[in-house]
Amino acid sequence: MIDSFPYDSWLDAEGNLNQEITTFWTFGPAGGAEGGSLTGTFVLTALGILLMVVSMIAWCYLENRKLTQQAEQLRRGGGLV
Repeated sequence: MIDSFPYDSWLDAEGNLNQEITTFWTFGPAGGAEGGSLTGTFVLTALGILLMVVSMIAWCYLENRKLTQQAEQLRRGGGLV
């Protein structure tokens, strides 16, 4: 197994977890206690919530349209009174 992730840099001289590291980001700025800007995080979160709401509305619209078409077919065939 390749051990290329720097876990050792998370430890202090005694081998304990470094208390100065309070957050971990893979591709983000040092934010929160490290003093960076979290604006990008809030923008991405808002965009994600907006996308989820829009997709749920679109899904409900699509399902309603499919159910309406099926009900019309059943009415025409005499299966739904």
